[in-house]
Amino acid sequence: TLASNLPDNLKEKFRENFELGMAEYFHTHVHSDSMIFQRELAHYLAEFNPGERNVYIDLISSLDPQEVIYSSLNYDLLFELSAAKVGLQPEYSTALKPDHVRILKIHGSSNFWPDVKTGSFQDVQFDGSIGADMILPIKPLNQENTIERCTNETVLSPSLALFKVGKDVRMSPDFVEDQYNQWLEEVKKAGRIFIIGVRVHEVDTHIWNALGGLDIWVGYFGFDSDRNEFNKWKQNNNKKNAFFFENNFEDSIDIIRKYTSKKKRRGQLSLVT
Repeated sequence: TLASNLPDNLKEKFRENFELGMAEYFHTHVHSDSMIFQRELAHYLAEFNPGERNVYIDLISSLDPQEVIYSSLNYDLLFELSAAKVGLQPEYSTALKPDHVRILKIHGSSNFWPDVKTGSFQDVQFDGSIGADMILPIKPLNQENTIERCTNETVLSPSLALFKVGKDVRMSPDFVEDQYNQWLEEVKKAGRIFIIGVRVHEVDTHIWNALGGLDIWVGYFGFDSDRNEFNKWKQNNNKKNAFFFENNFEDSIDIIRKYTSKKKRRGQLSLVT
């Protein structure tokens, strides 16, 4: 694979800080190599499967899908596969549909593939393009078709952000931008926002400035090592209604259930990993 053949010094940079490694890789390789890298990353992540006791299953089962909109920064399909285990299909929008659960993947996803036949593009290289390498219609795929596409495609990649500061999307950024814009509109209307397993990384201004600038109740679940960054963000944004809960993912579910009792519901939104 392309990733396994990277220079040792670049591999070490990825190990130390994936974002810095990705930034250096992107600036030292042609963009078509970045397509290969993204395709390999998507393939790796798409093969993960939830176990029977996966905490996503407990979370999804605990909340009414009509009352919550989930969002994720992750590229894998663990949320979607967990939802399927309780009889729900993913809806990548804010639209309410029977037997669906709404999930906005605001950095893209390994299954957001261009809606063209595999092999439609041959012997194409991308280099020096500004903004996007290609803009094509996107169709979310299931796990099986995602893995097949990752295996057989030789040019294109799914629509997912480069894992570096700025979170550039090279393939069809308009699709991911729409995911983000829907998320932004929903956080403005949400009664409560729950954040689980997401580092307070304030350089990601599209998330943390957006949340910091809204007068909305925020519950953040993390470990003691996350507390300082959370408190700094809270202070920087003068957030009076943001609260830190020192809990892991599994233990957070009872607290979320408590704060989303029927008498308190006003259109919840949960940001999960």
